[in-house]
Amino acid sequence: MRDFDWMILATLYKTKNITKTANRLFITQPSLTRRLQQIETELGTTLLIRNNKGVTFTSHGEYVAGKAVTLLDIIDDVKLHISQSNNKLSGTLRIGAPNSYMHFIMPSLIGKFTQTYPDINLDLHTDLSSELLKSLENKELDAGFLRGDVSSSLDKRLLSEDQIYIISKEPIILSDLPDLPQIEYTKEKTIVKATRRWWKERYKTPPNIRFRVHSGDACIQLVKNNLGYGIFSDGKYADPDDDLFSLPLEYLDGSKFTRKSWLVYDKEDLCNPLLSHFIDFLKEIQF
Repeated sequence: MRDFDWMILATLYKTKNITKTANRLFITQPSLTRRLQQIETELGTTLLIRNNKGVTFTSHGEYVAGKAVTLLDIIDDVKLHISQSNNKLSGTLRIGAPNSYMHFIMPSLIGKFTQTYPDINLDLHTDLSSELLKSLENKELDAGFLRGDVSSSLDKRLLSEDQIYIISKEPIILSDLPDLPQIEYTKEKTIVKATRRWWKERYKTPPNIRFRVHSGDACIQLVKNNLGYGIFSDGKYADPDDDLFSLPLEYLDGSKFTRKSWLVYDKEDLCNPLLSHFIDFLKEIQF
């Protein structure tokens, strides 16, 4: 078996989902499926059973995947021990962030961090904040950038509070909103709930949902083609070069309609110098 095969089995064992595993390892689903078949052929046994809800590991699969998790933990411990002995920080941090955060914030942040700590690798995971929180609580991530309401016993630090925006091709009058086509994209449940509350405060009729797409990137492409407006939980989607109209939203009492961004981690994990240095580094960053 290849070294990467152990990573495949360990990740799949944690996610129980082919799509999530492929995304986390930055490979295609067909490539992942083919490699799993090759691993099973090499070992001469069936490791997992696929179903509508994900995958279920056989008894042999449970054993092999468990060994994969243990093996990777040992490798990380060895690297950490050596780096500490040499007074040199090296190893891997597992960091999660929602799609818009990964799109707009992480590239610059990663660039600055790797300049300061060139021997620390970042294993980046993208998902909804609710899913990232589960991964943090399951010890599958070391730290996460989460948006919206975060209810957890884990430690969290407020990074920013940003206003919600309507973005459209042409200027919009709020009173006309119920009659205009809306493009809806997948957001965190807490943001969806807050948006509905904002809407019901102003309108008696539901929004005219014309299209539903998976991501803010897809939504903004439809907006650019004047197919409707979008309500974005990140105003950075309104690139000045795109010549789009953006309108910051407020409640009727004049207060801003916002959502918060948090850094979330387990305080007990600060004994890991990689994580503690990462968090100290973030304290110097303006979000």
